[in-house]
Amino acid sequence: MKRCSVLVIGLGYFGQAVAETLLQMGHEVVGVDRDQQVVESVRDWLENLYCFDATDEDLLRRLGVSDFDACVVGTGADLGNSVLLTAILRDLGAKFIAAKAVTDRQAQILRKVGADLIVFPEKEMGQRLAHQLLSPGRILEHWQFDPEWSIEEIEAPAWMIGKTLRELDLRRRHGVTVIALRRKGQILPNPAGDDAIQKGDWLVVFGRNADLERMVMV
Repeated sequence: MKRCSVLVIGLGYFGQAVAETLLQMGHEVVGVDRDQQVVESVRDWLENLYCFDATDEDLLRRLGVSDFDACVVGTGADLGNSVLLTAILRDLGAKFIAAKAVTDRQAQILRKVGADLIVFPEKEMGQRLAHQLLSPGRILEHWQFDPEWSIEEIEAPAWMIGKTLRELDLRRRHGVTVIALRRKGQILPNPAGDDAIQKGDWLVVFGRNADLERMVMV
């Protein structure tokens, strides 16, 4: 996996989670926040830190925005600040901009000024919780792409154990595609048709929300 460099602006809960996860994955992270207390609170695990107002274009330019593989705008609570930051990053040649949004209207504006990816942390967490509540213990993760399509990581139910993916024929019978298996902590991407499901396996499946829900309830 290529080692990427990411600029994270705004080190609240969201920004810290992004930065910490990227570091754990072996990537390079540079963090920026205008609050000195926030900067000091993460200094023990995030080395590349700057404390300044990122809406100051001259200061941001000095970081070499165009050199980063991606930039993250994690200041979604302040619409004006997020929009200005996104516009500045685009003007400075950012390769890819991911921006946090709180409302659909905010997302629309951020897209217009140059955001490549919009993230709704609170909304997505609520969606995950709702799916987990519908089937406690069976759904580990839920990622929704749009109102109709999602990816879920589900525990293999008893009716799948011992059968191969070809025998299960989940795409034809349930309208979902298995894109990976997680077995004993190891990820098995693009499993073959003759791969048999074992007890304790977790399936990463992609499909329409309605189809995923019906399969989980079987």
